[in-house]
Amino acid sequence: MKNMKKILTITALALAGQLAFAQGGENELKNFRFGLVIDPSVNWLKPEGKIIDKNGVGVKFGGGVVLEFRLAKVASLQTGIRIHGEGGKVKYINGDIQTANSNVVSYFYNTSDDAIVEYIAPTTASGGAFYDSVATIGKTHYQLNERQYKATYITIPLVLKLKTKEIGTMTYFGQFGVNSSFRWKATANDEVTKINQSSTSTTVLTLGASETKKKVDITKDLAFFKAALTFGLGAEMNLSGSTSLTFGLNYNLGFTNFVKGDSDYLSRRTNAADYNSANQTKVTVSKMPQVLKSNAVVLTIGVLF
Repeated sequence: MKNMKKILTITALALAGQLAFAQGGENELKNFRFGLVIDPSVNWLKPEGKIIDKNGVGVKFGGGVVLEFRLAKVASLQTGIRIHGEGGKVKYINGDIQTANSNVVSYFYNTSDDAIVEYIAPTTASGGAFYDSVATIGKTHYQLNERQYKATYITIPLVLKLKTKEIGTMTYFGQFGVNSSFRWKATANDEVTKINQSSTSTTVLTLGASETKKKVDITKDLAFFKAALTFGLGAEMNLSGSTSLTFGLNYNLGFTNFVKGDSDYLSRRTNAADYNSANQTKVTVSKMPQVLKSNAVVLTIGVLF
């Protein structure tokens, strides 16, 4: 009888230990989830100022790893790491290159290296030249008309996710937070017009043929860091146990500059009010000021474990 009591006691303790272990594992699984997602998106750039205007959207793709930490039964904190594309199309409002009060956006291109040249400040040695530095010798001068940005970022989201209770196999949620993005690389497709510059007693600038420059490396001309507010709705469909199919639709609203405030490559020439063909030195040339905010509508599809 004593032996039987000992056996029952040991058995009960063993079962209690197994149950506690099982419950601890279940809670741990619910408190932390991870998954994989893909993020197709429609992206566009919102310019500020009068010289740059929006000119269309771009379709991009991305994806990455999701980490989710439960804060309460209906609230979770979601983070992770994503690699994705961003960009859009803009156009530049250029005036007549020989008209008073007009602006012209341009850059120099090194055909032998197939690369855009960093901005070179002009001097006044030649009296009115757009650029008269010897560093521009052998470079082709282009007026920039349109640009399509193609950038790749590494993003760390920090999102608060508020969920409903499970309804059948479905759980619905809303989420909002901040995306912190770090530039990886960037290229552009440019629609340009050649600027011909001939020096006689004065400098005469004329426009030549139009061209398309593809995959121009502009990585250094984009801001290294940018941030965006993100908010949206979605749902999870339980597949088995804690594994769920998740899908959502988010709006990303950029609130920092997508590009550098003063371009490393683009210049802006502004003709003075008294500029004319006989007085072509009345010009100001400087780095192109630029402000672009990156926005997107993102569809997220993935699996959470």
